Amino acid sequence: RQHWEPSPPPPGGPSGGGPAGGGQGGPPEPPRFPNWLWLVAGAAVLLVVGMVIALVIANGSERNSATVTPVSPLPTAPSTPIPKRTPTTTPPPTRSTTPSTTPSTPPPTTSTTAGVPETIVYSVTGTGRALSIAYIDTGGVLQTEFNVTLPWTKQVTLTPPASTAAAVTVVNFGEQVTCSLSVDGTQVRQRTGSILTVCTAKG
Repeated sequence: RQHWEPSPPPPGGPSGGGPAGGGQGGPPEPPRFPNWLWLVAGAAVLLVVGMVIALVIANGSERNSATVTPVSPLPTAPSTPIPKRTPTTTPPPTRSTTPSTTPSTPPPTTSTTAGVPETIVYSVTGTGRALSIAYIDTGGVLQTEFNVTLPWTKQVTLTPPASTAAAVTVVNFGEQVTCSLSVDGTQVRQRTGSILTVCTAKG
C-alpha cells in the first residue's frame, strides 16, 4: 500500500513570502503645486473682491449725496374781519373801505435741465500686464477686465451726476503703473503706484 505525500509549493508562490504583484510598489504620488502659487492666487482674489466692493460703495455714496432743495410754502394773505353793524334810527354814515392787498410772493421756479453727456477717458500706462482693471462704464455700470496688456485706454460716456462717480482701479504686481482720468479732454486725476492704484473723478 502506497502512501501519498503532497508536494511542497514552489518558491515565490502565495505562501513563499514574496511581495504581492511581482514586487512592484503602489501608484505614483500626484504632483504637488508649490505653496507660494496658492498664496499669490488667494491674495489676487482678495484684492479684486475688495476693489469691487470699494467701487460699489463709492458709487452708491455719490448718488445718495444729491439733495433736493425743499420748496418754501406760499405765504397766506391775512383775512380782514367784517365789522358788525348795529341797527340805529338814523341811517349810518357811508363808509368807504379800501381793502388792503398784500402782494403775493410767486412760488420759486426750479429749472431742471437735462445733464449733458460727458466723455470720460481712462488710461493706464506701464510695462507688462495688469492683473485686473475695473472702471465705471457707460450707464454707470462697473466693468472689470483681467490679464490686461499695458498700456491700456478706455473711453466711455457718462451723464452728470453719474460722471462724478467715474473711477478706474488697477491691480498689479511688480512694476509701478500710472492711471489717469480725463473729462471732456481735461485731465482731472493722475496717480502712480503698485499693487492697488485708484483714480477717481472726485479724488
